Amino acid sequence: MLIDSNPAAAVQWLEGPEAHTLDEGRRALWLGRALYAAGDLPAAAGHFAAAVSGFAAQRQTEELAEAQLSLGRTFLALGDLEGAHSALLNAVELAAQLGLPELQATALNQLAAVSYQRGEPAQTLRYLHQSLDLRTRIQDVTGQVHCLTNIGTQHTRLGHYKEALEHLNQAYLLTKTLPDNPALEGPILINLAQVHHMSGSHQLAFEVMRDASRVVHEGQDAQQKAISALNLGVYALEVGALDEAREHLEAALAQSRALGFRMGEISALDSLGTLAERTGAPHEAQAAYATSLALALDMGSAQGQVDARLNLGRLHLRAGQLDAAQAQLLQAEELAVHAELPKEQILAAEALMSLHEQRGDLQQALTYAHTLRGLERQRFDTERERETRQLSIQFEVERAQQDARLYQMRTAMEQSAREAAEQEVRERTAELARAQHEVVTRLAMAAEYRDDTTGEHTRRVGRAAARIAHALGWPEAQASVLGVAARLHDVGKIGIPDRILLKKGRLSPAEYRQMQHHTLIGGRILSGGHSALLRLAEEIARSHHERWDGSGYPLGLQGEAIPLPGRIVAVADVFDALIQSRPYKAAWTLEQALQELEAQAGRQFDPQIVAVALRVLPQVDAAPFFNADHELLLAEEDVSPVLGVFEQLLAERIARLPIHHEPDPETD
Repeated sequence: MLIDSNPAAAVQWLEGPEAHTLDEGRRALWLGRALYAAGDLPAAAGHFAAAVSGFAAQRQTEELAEAQLSLGRTFLALGDLEGAHSALLNAVELAAQLGLPELQATALNQLAAVSYQRGEPAQTLRYLHQSLDLRTRIQDVTGQVHCLTNIGTQHTRLGHYKEALEHLNQAYLLTKTLPDNPALEGPILINLAQVHHMSGSHQLAFEVMRDASRVVHEGQDAQQKAISALNLGVYALEVGALDEAREHLEAALAQSRALGFRMGEISALDSLGTLAERTGAPHEAQAAYATSLALALDMGSAQGQVDARLNLGRLHLRAGQLDAAQAQLLQAEELAVHAELPKEQILAAEALMSLHEQRGDLQQALTYAHTLRGLERQRFDTERERETRQLSIQFEVERAQQDARLYQMRTAMEQSAREAAEQEVRERTAELARAQHEVVTRLAMAAEYRDDTTGEHTRRVGRAAARIAHALGWPEAQASVLGVAARLHDVGKIGIPDRILLKKGRLSPAEYRQMQHHTLIGGRILSGGHSALLRLAEEIARSHHERWDGSGYPLGLQGEAIPLPGRIVAVADVFDALIQSRPYKAAWTLEQALQELEAQAGRQFDPQIVAVALRVLPQVDAAPFFNADHELLLAEEDVSPVLGVFEQLLAERIARLPIHHEPDPETD
C-alpha cells in the first residue's frame, strides 16, 4: 500500500468495506499513517491511539511499539509535548525489551526534539547520544549523520564550538561514504560555517559556506537556499569580497520575499545597506535600513530593530545629521539593554560618545566614555576567553583533519570488505531461495503425482490463493508466502491408497471417510516446523476442507473459527477442481464454476472471501500474481524441516503415522 505517494486514496481504501478484513489494530495504525501523510494530524492521533489500545489488548508488543512511536511523533507535531513525551518513552522501553534498536533510536531522536522544545538542552543531548550509539551499533550510517548533525547544532546553540565542530566534522565525513545527498550535506556545512563565523574565523566561514551553497542548490529546499545565499553574502562582506557579496545578498532578498521569509528579508536588507555604505551610496543605504526597520517593527523583532536603528544612527552621524542620529541611537541603546545584547550596547555607546564630542558636550561624552570602558572591560574578558577557546578549536580542527584522513582510509577498506561480504550473502540467499522453491514444488508434486503428474493443480491453487489474499488486503510478501504454502494443501494424499485416490466412480461412505484422513496426514507431516511457511502450510493442510456452516472435516469448525488461510485455500482449491476434468467428472466452464462458488457462499465458503474471489479469479491466469515461480519469496525461511520430510516421507514417516483405516468392504 503506497501511503506516502497517495495518502488520500489510502485513507479511502482503509475506510472502505474491503479493509475490514484486516486486524483492527493494524487497520487503525495504517489509517493513522495515511491521515498523517495527508496532513490531518488530529484524526491521525485518534487512530494511532486506537491502534495502541488494540495492540495492548491483544498483547502484540512489537506492533504496540510502532503505534506508540507514531502517536508520539504526531503529538509532537501537534505541540502536545506531554503526550508526546509519554508515548515516546513507552516506545523506547518496548523497543529495548524486544530488541528493536532501529525503532528505539528513532523514538529517542523524537524524544530529543521534545526536550529541545521544553528547554532541556542537557536532556536533549543525552537522548541524541543514546540514539547515536544505537545507530552506530546497527551500522545505520544515514541515521548516524542525522544524529551527529543534530548534536553539533545543539552544541552551537549552547556556544560549545569545540564540541560542535567535532560532531559536525564526523557527520560530514560519514556523508562521503554514502551516495550524494544534498539534504544530508547541506545542513552540516551551513552549521560548520556558522560555528566558524561566530568564533571570529570569517575567511574559514566564507570558504565553508561556498561549499555549503553548492550542495544546498542541488536540493529542493527553497528556504535553505535563501539562508545559504544570505550567509554567503554576509561572509563575503566580512572578508571584503564586495561584488560577490552584492550578488548573493540580492539573490537572498529576492528569494526571501518570494517565500514570505521575513527574517531573511530583514537580514538581507541590513547587509545590503552596509554594502551600499562601503561603496559610497549613502541614500541607497538609508533606504535599505529604513525598510529593514519597518519590517522589524511590524514583526516585533527586537534584534532587527536594534540593528536597523544602529545602522541608521551611524549613517546620520557620518552625514552630520546629529538630531536624527541621536534619536535612532538612544532607541537602539534602550532596546539593546532591555534585550541584553552586549555587543550592540557597545556600538550604541561608542556612537553616542562620538555624537556628543561633535556637539561639544564633553561632560556627556565623558559619561558615555565611562559606560564604554565598562562594557569594553566585560568584552575583553569575554574576548580573552574566546581566544583561549579559539586556540583549542584550531588544535581540534587539525586533529580532526588527521582523524578524517585516517577515517577515510579505514572506511574505504571496510567498505570494500563489506561490499564483498554483501555480494556473497546475496548470492547465498538467492541460492537458498531457489532450493526452497524446488523443495516445496517437488513435495507438492509428490502428493499430486498419482492423479496430476504435472503438478499444475497445486501451482494454480497457490496462484489463486495468493491473488485472493492480496485482494483482501494482505501485504504482497505475506500473500506470496500463502501462495507457496497453499501448494502443500493436499500433501496428505501420499497416505491415501491408490484404489481410493484413483477410483473413477463415486467413493463409498467408508472410502470417503478414509479419504478425509488426508487432512490429518498432511497436518502431521508438516507439524513441528519452525518456519512461517511450514506453520502456515500445516494450518492449511488441516483446515482447507472445513465448511463455513460447520459440516466440514476433520474437526467440524464453523465460521471464523476456521483459520483464514484455510478459508482462502478452500475457495481456490474447489474453483480449480471444478474447472479441471477429473476421472469422475468433466470440466466445468468458468461461468458455471463462479456460479457454484456464489451458490455456496454462507454454506461451504466464507461469503466475504467468495465476493473477492468472484472478482479476481477470472484474471488469475491472465495476470499471474507471482514472477518466475515464486522465486522472490522466503529468503529467510529455514527449509531443513521440509527437506527432512521430503527425504524420509515415502520410506519412513507414513508407515509410522497412527491412522486407523476403516474396514475395506471389498476384502472384509
